[in-house]
Amino acid sequence: MEDGWGTKARFDRIAALADGRGGLWVADKDSIRRLDTLSWRVTTLGGGAKAPKEEWWESLAFDPAAGTLWAASATVVCRVRTEGSVGLELAAGVWEEEGSVDSSGTAARFHDITALLPVAGGRLLIADGPDPRCMDDACGAVSTLLRGCFVKDGARQLVVLRDGGLGAVTAVHGSLLLISGKDFTRPWQPPTRLAPAAFTDHLLGVLAPPAEVYGGDGGSSVASGPTATATAAALCGAVTVRVGGRAFPAHRSVLTAGSEYFARLLAPGGGFAESGAPEVALLDADPAAFAHLLSYMYGTSLGLFSASSPSLAVPPALLRPTAALAGRLLMGGGAVAALTERLAAAATPASVLSDLAWADAHGMTGLAEQLRTYSIPNRKALDPSGLRQLVDSSPEQAAELLKAFTEDF
Repeated sequence: MEDGWGTKARFDRIAALADGRGGLWVADKDSIRRLDTLSWRVTTLGGGAKAPKEEWWESLAFDPAAGTLWAASATVVCRVRTEGSVGLELAAGVWEEEGSVDSSGTAARFHDITALLPVAGGRLLIADGPDPRCMDDACGAVSTLLRGCFVKDGARQLVVLRDGGLGAVTAVHGSLLLISGKDFTRPWQPPTRLAPAAFTDHLLGVLAPPAEVYGGDGGSSVASGPTATATAAALCGAVTVRVGGRAFPAHRSVLTAGSEYFARLLAPGGGFAESGAPEVALLDADPAAFAHLLSYMYGTSLGLFSASSPSLAVPPALLRPTAALAGRLLMGGGAVAALTERLAAAATPASVLSDLAWADAHGMTGLAEQLRTYSIPNRKALDPSGLRQLVDSSPEQAAELLKAFTEDF
């Protein structure tokens, strides 16, 4: 194995290739290498991207929508950091431990991964021995789509067909297998046709039921009143989250998996005064916004949907409080990004300066940049009073915007 230009480069065992923004990623034994298609130079990613001892990379895939390079050995799927601090992030599976278990992260098990294919909705299709499986990038949840449809040694290449079916080239004989009758491009969607506002009311009714559900005249041994939901939550090993006068009983595991804030808050010895308490409160938060986020946490923990799913299709009036609360809760999996993308897409010349001031006040630098970019070609239609308010509330954003205006002339 030797880096270099053109025919000076040497490879040991090429197992997989992946196209990626001006270059070709190469899985070469335990290393990940890159061929620059302009200079024909071959380089090897640093030691942080090497597989552990006696492990080899078997498959690569590049997701152009997310800019993510995926790499898999026989038993793990990793996200590869190719810029800055080069390294690996274990997404699912365990090194040197085989199996076939549907779960999330390191609780999932793979038997023999031979091919990867990113598809819509932040999902990754995985050929694992005889089974096609799927991983949700948002939460690392792995699920088996079909059983035993590949031959014993799996598939070497996967492709999504125009009708949403899946094509696979088998590993041993190189035969072509077509799987139809299922649209592999579409993530699971909850079966609701409710209007956004009605869906919000539905979520509140399901996730924050009235206290009398847990006690009262029905003869329940659990007391009614303000402590009813907290007591019920404690009895089932859960925690009650109080938001704006509504009580949300929720599983600790779901909260801690979906939110870094809750993970720290509920961890014994985590450094927070409320750590380990059966009830926590989110002061000044919107209960309707939290209902959408809690629904999203449950859905992703079960591997049902990703950040683009209808569980985050909040009404326009709730976008700001929901995005702000998602950021406050340090939610991962693309939830904040999905909400801010919707905020950016909803901007108009009349609202964009107000949106920019709000984004700046909530530390959403990515959204602020998108809004400034939108403002430049629409500057003649902007609300002048909005610009004055922006100068007063966010002088740095106003200065950046005025600088962009002058550079665009």
